[in-house]
Amino acid sequence: MKHNIHTHESGAVNGWVVTAIAFIFLFLAAAGLAVWALMEYGGLKSTFDNQVNLKSAEAAKKQSDEDEKKFAEREKQPYTQFTSPDEFGRVTFRYPKTWSVYEDDTGKNGRSDYKAYLNPGTVPPVNGDNRYAVRVEVLNQNIDQIAKQYQALVEKGTLKVTNKEVNGNPALQYEGAFTEKLRGLVTLMKVRDKTIRISTDAESFKPDYDEIIKTVQFNT
Repeated sequence: MKHNIHTHESGAVNGWVVTAIAFIFLFLAAAGLAVWALMEYGGLKSTFDNQVNLKSAEAAKKQSDEDEKKFAEREKQPYTQFTSPDEFGRVTFRYPKTWSVYEDDTGKNGRSDYKAYLNPGTVPPVNGDNRYAVRVEVLNQNIDQIAKQYQALVEKGTLKVTNKEVNGNPALQYEGAFTEKLRGLVTLMKVRDKTIRISTDAESFKPDYDEIIKTVQFNT
């Protein structure tokens, strides 16, 4: 009889141990799952917070860029009057007051071409490597001769030519790639036996360039 009682007690103990182990296993599994869920939540929250911060930073930068652009546009006002010498048709137009002008003196004797360069802030040294917001030239050649310089590029398709009027005066406007490194615009107008050529070396200046062209006047 004593032997049977011991056997029953041993079976009860083993059952309790198994139950305890199972409980511990389930507890550890649940704890592990909770830790994993917490870490996953933390990761998702961190990703969400980063995305929110990134979008906030992008929105702030966009607003800052827009404000800076508006400020720069306001600073251009009121526009300043440009006037070339009388012997070169007295070309006039209005340009931003935040720009500077450099005139090439060689044209002032009336025997050479007249050239002027405009650029925001300061005008870079005049050479073949620098780019300018606007170039103004009065060339001692007729407009047909100058137009021929662009004909091959028009036929090739890298330049688009448009006939237009500038304050009642006929003009040719070329837009596109003049070289592999230079995309811009050129406007040609006839003045007496000469040609006015106004150009920009960068498409980024097109809005300012268009505003300048609208105000161009000269003595015919």
